[in-house]
Amino acid sequence: MMLGAALAAVALSAPTASADPDNPPDFKLPFPCGQTWVMFTYDNHGPGDGSQEQKRIDMQWTEGETDGADVVASAGGTVSHVEPGGVHIDHGDGWFSQYLHMSDRVAEGTEVQEGDWIGTASNVGTNDPHLHYQQMYDSDGNGYPTEGSQTGGPDELVYPIIQGKEYRLTPGNAVNLKSTNNCDGDPGEPEPEPEPEKTKLEYTGDTSLADGESAELSAVLTEEESGAPVADQKVSFELGAEDSAQTCEATTDAEGSATCTVEEVDQPLTDEATVPVTAAFAGDDAFEPSEASATLDLRYVTGRAYGLSAQIPLPLLPIGIDPTPDTGTVRTAGAETKAPQCAERIEALVLSAGPLCAEVVTKTGPNSSTATSTVAEARIGLTGLPVVEISGLTAESSSTCSTTKGSVGLDLTVGGTPVTIPDTPNYEINLGLGAKLVVNEQTPVEGADQGLTVNAVHLTVAGGTDLVIGSTTSAAHNCA
Repeated sequence: MMLGAALAAVALSAPTASADPDNPPDFKLPFPCGQTWVMFTYDNHGPGDGSQEQKRIDMQWTEGETDGADVVASAGGTVSHVEPGGVHIDHGDGWFSQYLHMSDRVAEGTEVQEGDWIGTASNVGTNDPHLHYQQMYDSDGNGYPTEGSQTGGPDELVYPIIQGKEYRLTPGNAVNLKSTNNCDGDPGEPEPEPEPEKTKLEYTGDTSLADGESAELSAVLTEEESGAPVADQKVSFELGAEDSAQTCEATTDAEGSATCTVEEVDQPLTDEATVPVTAAFAGDDAFEPSEASATLDLRYVTGRAYGLSAQIPLPLLPIGIDPTPDTGTVRTAGAETKAPQCAERIEALVLSAGPLCAEVVTKTGPNSSTATSTVAEARIGLTGLPVVEISGLTAESSSTCSTTKGSVGLDLTVGGTPVTIPDTPNYEINLGLGAKLVVNEQTPVEGADQGLTVNAVHLTVAGGTDLVIGSTTSAAHNCA
């Protein structure tokens, strides 16, 4: 709905010394006694700054046709100005009232009493028939301002006081009021406002998040009893908690759905790898507040790389070498690099190797983990078995939520004979005497959405020998 024609310039005398902004006239609803009209407003209701937007009220008759209904003076005074569709009444002591969108109007200069006819409600200057009503107070005594003035003078809007009550309506908050205008003392209390409806809020947004990526948070607001959607209401979202909280808000559509986006998720990885989210509707006069919460999965990756590990139960001097060098298990939702110092050399009777290096690199957008192990050269010389010699070894395992892959590169000689390694995982070489050499050994990571452990060389011998050279593991979790 739009306001009617702009105000014209009218000169009025300054208010008398008795003017008092705290003692307005006894304004009544501007309709005949006993009629019930609904009062409402909406965003950007007419010109003016934000402090004035909701001080204007539109009115429609609940019991009859608004178009053609009689409009009466809300208090006694002088009709100070008449324009197409509009009437302005000076009530004295700096107080004015304005009525717009009327077809017939009283003549300018007419003295009116409370309840006197001043016009007919219509749709002049608007689409739907209604009466626009507002009250003004001339605070500085300049009289009625020129057209376009928004400060000082009687276009200094006040929240309307009607039948002893101040009304501060908000969009979507309509109030029914029965007129006591010229009712000879009939109290005419406002019709009781309906009890606010109970509401239900249900979270419907993303269930899995990733740091560094956007997240869509959404919820559906409905009436609890009927299940009807509640439109045009703000819903606030909070992702995370306390120092890590990220917020956004949205307005429900016709289906009661509100959706907003956190542009870049930044949440800490907990032991449970989850993030709380809360959706909240504050409520208003028509609807009770409601809240919904959910626990979302935070995507993360893991990884590990080491150069060599060995358990060789020699009769007199068993060999035990823990993973060296070893990144340890990396677990993160962010981007980082773990690379311990390379081991220059390992010498252990039947085993020598070096230099050996290990590294795990993780990234976001999307989450990924890449584990790499390199060994320049290694030699295994177990009694009774052919000598195994390795050079230029590189093992890699890489995982994201969509894929995982592993690769191994090396030169291998067994008993002095070069061995051609096929481009397939888990290539086995039987060394005899219960000994087995597996090249490019690949096994899935248990419990991960995507994950792979890659051992470049894995030697096992009956009796307990277990030797791994170049091991890498990567995995992605909470991908669903």
